[in-house]
Amino acid sequence: MHIYVNNKLAALKKGTSFEYVSENRMFSGSDGYTLTITFPLKGCPENIAIFGHINRADVVAQKVIFDCEIRDKSFYKFGSITITEISETEVKTQFLEGRSEQNFDKTFDKVYINELDLGAPPSTSTSRISPANAWYPEYSGCKCVALPWVNDYSGNIQNLADYVVDDASQNKGHFAWNAEKCTGLSWQPYLLYITKKICEAVGYTPDFSRWEEVEEYKYLLICNTLPFAWYMPDFANALPHWTVEEYFEKLELFLGGEFDFDHRGKRISFAFTQATLAAKKPVCLENVIEEHSTEVKVDEDRCEYLESKNLVYKDCDHEMWKFYSCDWFVKGWQNRVVRYNSMRELLAANKGYATWDGQHHRDNRIDKLLYAADCDAYFIIRPISRTQQLVVHAGRLYLKFIYKCRLQPVNLFGGRIASDEDDAEQVEIEFVPAWIDDTEDKYGRILFLSFSGYDEDNTISGEDESKYPFLKTHTLSSLEAGEKDKKAEYYDRIYIGWYDGSNHYVGHRLPYPNVEDIAIADDWSNFAYVHFSLRINDRKIRRNQVIHNIDPKKKTTFKFLADNISDVRSVFLIRGKRYICEKITATFTENGMSQLLKGVFYPIVES
Repeated sequence: MHIYVNNKLAALKKGTSFEYVSENRMFSGSDGYTLTITFPLKGCPENIAIFGHINRADVVAQKVIFDCEIRDKSFYKFGSITITEISETEVKTQFLEGRSEQNFDKTFDKVYINELDLGAPPSTSTSRISPANAWYPEYSGCKCVALPWVNDYSGNIQNLADYVVDDASQNKGHFAWNAEKCTGLSWQPYLLYITKKICEAVGYTPDFSRWEEVEEYKYLLICNTLPFAWYMPDFANALPHWTVEEYFEKLELFLGGEFDFDHRGKRISFAFTQATLAAKKPVCLENVIEEHSTEVKVDEDRCEYLESKNLVYKDCDHEMWKFYSCDWFVKGWQNRVVRYNSMRELLAANKGYATWDGQHHRDNRIDKLLYAADCDAYFIIRPISRTQQLVVHAGRLYLKFIYKCRLQPVNLFGGRIASDEDDAEQVEIEFVPAWIDDTEDKYGRILFLSFSGYDEDNTISGEDESKYPFLKTHTLSSLEAGEKDKKAEYYDRIYIGWYDGSNHYVGHRLPYPNVEDIAIADDWSNFAYVHFSLRINDRKIRRNQVIHNIDPKKKTTFKFLADNISDVRSVFLIRGKRYICEKITATFTENGMSQLLKGVFYPIVES
């Protein structure tokens, strides 16, 4: 075995021994690392030339990191080695590889995305761009769009445009900015564009080719934006106060992928987890010499396998969230579900409820939960507006209300529930579906946004406190927030929609980003599946689907003989059963790797 530190061959201590642990990042978020590797110093010029003199200030501060290679026959690992302890006679180190090395690095732990220069829109002036171009993604190169949105605090529609008829037949027309209510534009950036800009701002080159080649992900839109009247157009102003490290960790959960940082080459690459795992060949583990099973207890060594946890969107306080995520409601109303084989069957049976006279009857589906099996979705009939009618009955005049109703999907954004047990751990996604809601008939559905007053302590007294937050300048808020003791942000999460411009010219209605993956006509006459889905609870789609179900309470340790360490992210075939590996541990001496390895595994639950 040979260990090279900064391209120099290091001398090993006689009788040295250390353990190398190869971990599955789906459990721990780590890859490979060693326990302590000890190198002699006293009387060893080779190692003194590498590690230098002891008691250096940077050693005391634990800042010394060296490039390191471990070579032994077919075993080869390249990563970093860091000093954990040093004396006159020897130096103790730890080797880190892959995600383990990335986790140790603190390059971005105090760099905040809302303080970076992430660019600004091409123009905020309505005179320089038409609605048609401002709403068309490719016009800006898929950098940003200026879609209309409602400021929840004021109720005003931002980026408002009206439909102008061009001819007497009313068959042709165009949108024009509302001169009275739209004096300037506020823009929403695309997620891919902002992620690239973050990489650029910290001096790294992105390799997002696998992200870009999947069209559905190209048009994911960050809906966070601020009113034009504030004139804070820079995209960073509307992002949460997350570190760069936090941003990529949270984005991995949302995309179902992995970002790998090459700090030496200053590159950041991305891959979808499902594609990565699908490319790995199964490993048949032979020469097993010992097996030991353990029943994992809740209060002991909990299984940390990501796919055995309940994945949920972080709760939001906007008006649509009660419809977006309501696992409790769907479970509690199962005895009042009317089931249909298909969405078309559901629409045909209920299209009469596009309008409702306000009456309840025993067989009235207005009070039922409707389910379509082909799209695996639940719906309720939701009144959204009403008109008055005067009717005469038995010689008397009555006022009657006629309600316009929407077939509202419910719990589309409920959790990916891996376990219904009360102790099941939850992992929250903080990239959440944006608030899309109804306005008056003239404008139809539209994006709604609400934001804080920048500093979480910025409030005013009285009943207007929640409606009109007390706003402060960036300068004042940053000063009052102190040295990052408080957050300085308008949004504490990132709101996501999907917008490719295809609903740009649908009737005379304003465009909006899609969050629901089922678009239903206003008169309930038809429906369409939107190109992309933000759902994590749909059993029929690939996004965030559980790839391998395991039994997280049946941990099994195998000892086996092998010449190398197999890829721990592969599926392992052991004694006729399939397993997911948590980690494999190998022992190294100066003579190389021992053939006796130990692995921790969990059985795959076969469907």
